[in-house]
Amino acid sequence: MITFATIVRTLAVALWVGGMAALDFLDAPARFALLDRNDAVRVGQALFERFNRVELVLALVALAAAWLARSARWTIWLTALMLVLVVVQAVYLTPAITRLAQGLDFVHRVPSDPRYAAIQPLHTAYAVLEVIIFAAGVVVLAAWARGARS
Repeated sequence: MITFATIVRTLAVALWVGGMAALDFLDAPARFALLDRNDAVRVGQALFERFNRVELVLALVALAAAWLARSARWTIWLTALMLVLVVVQAVYLTPAITRLAQGLDFVHRVPSDPRYAAIQPLHTAYAVLEVIIFAAGVVVLAAWARGARS
């Protein structure tokens, strides 16, 4: 049971971090290079809304499996922190950004529209949380790769 749980926890975090890398390093640059900015934003909103749900599931699976695998407590706590940050993204930041962006034209901006300014700090917060989650996931995976009850 412990061996199976070890595989599941590692696979869940690897899929989580790998998915983040695919979206942030492959999808987003390609989307903005190939689509006009309005379409790129709309597609991105749909992708991140869906991926946030995937992240929540992967985080819960990883936490449960890490507990069953008797992983080092600090890796469980770090994974729990990652989950909390994803909850903030999924429950607050993504919906707020999407709501503010509704109907905005990102190609022909209207500088007087306050929604552009309101989106900026939310987007920055999302990006900072994304970097923290990604880095924490890499640290957790590295610890588990070392073995020794990590």
